[in-house]
Amino acid sequence: MVVICSLTEADFPLVIDLAYRVWPQAYADVLTPAQIANILASIYSPHNLRAEYAAGHRFWAAYDGAVALGFASGYRDGAAVWIKKLYVLPEAQRRGVGRMLMATVVDAFAPAAEIHLLVNNGNLAAQAAYARLGFTKAAEVPVKMGDYAFTDFLFVKPL
Repeated sequence: MVVICSLTEADFPLVIDLAYRVWPQAYADVLTPAQIANILASIYSPHNLRAEYAAGHRFWAAYDGAVALGFASGYRDGAAVWIKKLYVLPEAQRRGVGRMLMATVVDAFAPAAEIHLLVNNGNLAAQAAYARLGFTKAAEVPVKMGDYAFTDFLFVKPL
């Protein structure tokens, strides 16, 4: 049975471990290995995660027993809940883990009018998954991750 647990700063090593396990596979067709390494070192540094936490971001992990399957983070901005991070290990995908994590983030910041998230413009698999969940592409947004500039799509879903 999958359970979702709230995380604290003491749990950031778990978030970092999961990110380093998920990203190389999730972005293999989108980013180069050098880009993945650079971005992981930047956005999943303990310093950066602590700064996000201090700014009001909250983190959760999905577990099956003692095995961590994935994680999510989010925050509230006005009437919108932002899903900042949502990653599930490949072997745990298609089991509803991502949906459970997303629902947990939304519930934690309720009530809200919409869910917002950003998806890399080259990540077609993630775009298709979010479209199946009822999200629509609302805008193109320039982003910088690590040393790289990208274009992301803002996906929005009304609640």
